[in-house]
Formats: sequence, structure tokens, C-alpha cells
Amino acid sequence: MSQDGASQFQEVIRQELELSVKKELEKILTTASSHEFEHTKKDLDGFRKLFHRFLQEKGPSVDWGKIQRPPEDSIQPYEKIKARGLPDNISSVLNKLVVVKLNGGLGTSMGCKGPKSLIGVRNENTFLDLTVQQIEDKVINRTP
Repeated sequence: MSQDGASQFQEVIRQELELSVKKELEKILTTASSHEFEHTKKDLDGFRKLFHRFLQEKGPSVDWGKIQRPPEDSIQPYEKIKARGLPDNISSVLNKLVVVKLNGGLGTSMGCKGPKSLIGVRNENTFLDLTVQQIEDKVINRTP
């Protein structure tokens, strides 16, 4: 296959992927209640735009050569933090908080589509809402 033919093939595949994602997102949107519709539409449009941008970029999405390990003391186990106790200026410390949460593929294997963190799971809360609530509970109530 010529270089031109390969480029055309890649473009057709990209267009098919975008169309497929658009159709799936439209299906998800039909499940939104009337009071959630506009918010859900905005979220799904944002996802579609990010996906489009991802497909447009050439080459590796991450230049692993530029990634550096964080300093050894920058990542601490929860038990070490818990033993030290919370500082008095907790609000300013929380403004610097970063939470990295990696989830498995359970949602995909159960047939869920779209960004899983935005799926409503309980009392109109999403998985993301529940994660934030868990963190807030640990900080506010200082539970272990």
C-alpha cells in the first residue's frame, strides 16, 4: 500500500471512529432525564471534542522520555500521613491535593459506555461525586 493509500485508510478509520463515538454518545444522551439533559449534553460534547483532538494528534500521545519520576518523598502512604496528623491550615493544604484513582474495567465489561466517572450511581451522584465525598469525609470527619 502506498503512503497516500495508507493516509487515506487512516482518515477513513478516524472518521468511522468519530461517527461511532458520536452515535454512542447520542444513545447515552437519550437516557438523561429532562433536568439533567443540558448538563449531560455539555459533558458529552466535551468528551467528543477531546476524543476528536486525540484522533487528530500524530505520533505517541505521551513522550515517555520526558516523564521523570517524582522525588522519593513526594508520594507518601496514607498510614504515614495519618500518623503525622492534619495541619492547622488544612484548607490551604487541600488546595494542593492531587488524587489519582485508577479503576479497573468493570464498567466496560458490564456494558457501560462513555466516561464512567460521569455515570450516575446513587441519589443523582456520579462515581466522581462519590470519590470527592469520600475524600471530604476523611478530611472533615477525620475518619481513618
